[in-house]
Amino acid sequence: MTTDFFGHRNVGDALAARAAAHPDRTALTIHRGSAGPAPESLTFAELHRRARLRAAALADRFAPGGRVLLALPTSTEFVEVYLGCLLAGLVAVPVPVPGGSAHATARVAAVVRDCTPGLVLATGQDRAALCEWLLTQDLDVPVEAVAPVGDGPANGPHPLPDLPDTGPDTLGVLQYSSGSTGTPKGVMLSHGNILANARAFSTDCGIGPDDRFGNWIPLHHDMGLFTQLSTALLLGATSVLMPPAEFVKRPVEWLRMMDRHRITVTAAPNFAFDLCLRLVTDQHLAELDLSALKFLANGSEPIHAPTLTAFADRFAAAGLARTAVSPGYGLAEATVFVCAKAPGTDPTVRTVDPAAAERGTVRPAEQGRPLVGLGLPGGFESRIVDPDTRRVLPDGAVGELWLRGDSVGSGYWNRPDLTEEVFGARTADGDGRRWLRTGDLGTLLDGELFLTGRLKEMLVLRGRNLFPQDLEQEARAAHPALNGFFGAAFPVPAPDERVVLVHEIDPRVRGNGPAEVAAAVKQRLTAELGAPMRNVVLVRRGSVRRTTSGKVQRTAMREEFLAGALSVVHAELEPAVRMLLPAEAAEAAEAGAEPLLLGGAA
Repeated sequence: MTTDFFGHRNVGDALAARAAAHPDRTALTIHRGSAGPAPESLTFAELHRRARLRAAALADRFAPGGRVLLALPTSTEFVEVYLGCLLAGLVAVPVPVPGGSAHATARVAAVVRDCTPGLVLATGQDRAALCEWLLTQDLDVPVEAVAPVGDGPANGPHPLPDLPDTGPDTLGVLQYSSGSTGTPKGVMLSHGNILANARAFSTDCGIGPDDRFGNWIPLHHDMGLFTQLSTALLLGATSVLMPPAEFVKRPVEWLRMMDRHRITVTAAPNFAFDLCLRLVTDQHLAELDLSALKFLANGSEPIHAPTLTAFADRFAAAGLARTAVSPGYGLAEATVFVCAKAPGTDPTVRTVDPAAAERGTVRPAEQGRPLVGLGLPGGFESRIVDPDTRRVLPDGAVGELWLRGDSVGSGYWNRPDLTEEVFGARTADGDGRRWLRTGDLGTLLDGELFLTGRLKEMLVLRGRNLFPQDLEQEARAAHPALNGFFGAAFPVPAPDERVVLVHEIDPRVRGNGPAEVAAAVKQRLTAELGAPMRNVVLVRRGSVRRTTSGKVQRTAMREEFLAGALSVVHAELEPAVRMLLPAEAAEAAEAGAEPLLLGGAA
């Protein structure tokens, strides 16, 4: 059974069609963990009614095109208001719930400054604190608590006003990118982009209205908002949402949600798979039934091939089909979904010569670097392009991935120069067509996409092009005290480029343990690099900054290192690198104090 996305001009029309065709089908379920309250569910008819009421209330106050910031947790209210914005011709701007962390709160402030919303919507318990905090940032914007929607039919005694006629090109969402390599930027996504991406995801992955989606990823993140919520509703399928905190506290809750609600489609970043491997016990496993799952996407951050294999092996005992585990790729600038390995097929893993990859060519090798195949971007035109010459490269060559297609957004909000650079790229062959520069390096082999790293994060050391995630993986392989934790490798000018590795360490390692770990890491990385690796900083658990999807923010970690703002357990730095730090941090690093805070008190 398929769904015709191109029969509708906007998201509202598509939602209305689903409500008319399946009024009593469950559209949305909020699952608050196996020990939480009973799940809350809405039918398509009820969700559409609530969305129209929200739209009417917003349309009475704001002209089409106005921005509404959604600082709401995973809840029916978030979904109602998100859809209400789209129905009213307004622009939904999802953001993290403030107060969860200093980084999340700072991100909200940056988004408010960038898009100047007419309204911020929060929960009743968050409203006062958010108002006060915004004022301290000199941000004067109305903040209101979301009230429960009223009962009664949407077209009852008080008919709704006529809602604006929105078309495929009408701006619907400002999706602020994760910011793994810089300040978050608002990607402008139209109704047409959202519909096209849902169609590409459903077509490429064989997903339809009879599927059941299950999601714990935050709804301000593109993977949660579009692949797990919007696509499900546009298909007429059921979306089961679980608050992210339930997964963070107990990763097994994700698997229990799949079991209880017979989930067939779900997705998560690679780190979530690692957490499940570490923290789901044999007793948990014996209680799980994952046999309904047909599509389990691993995406949003670099995919570790051994993790795919280990996860499939571990959870086969719970009925998970090996072919359900599907590596995928996407980015906010293309709405979210670009490609994934088709369900029912085993992931492709190619072992390649790392030295050849550094030189820009992929060559098979018996031992080397494993690359995971990500399927073919069927909903897009794709090219691998030399980022310097802009020449289109042949299959097997490593270059930057460029894309064209109906899912590609129109640019970044209020950033015309950057929009032209990223969304208006042109190849050297002179055909004049505009392409999206993804910033991701990779190659096409036998029609399948393989990624090797990020263009902006590439390390250049003594003439070698190195990918930071490779060094981070090698570090974890050097000592078990780093397994399951996060690291960030980045360059610093000292005065020539030197590589620094910052990595979290198991808090149970005491005494001389951190020094032994650092020595093991330096030895292994020196062998890997073919040049001395002298700069290793071991930090407390949770110190490595990541985006909401789990991507390591290497640029942010570099800035914290250079500012002397890391909470360090053990640091070994070259004299030239120490000279880059603030005086007190350099002295602390040289003294080897433990623990120490570079730039402050422990």
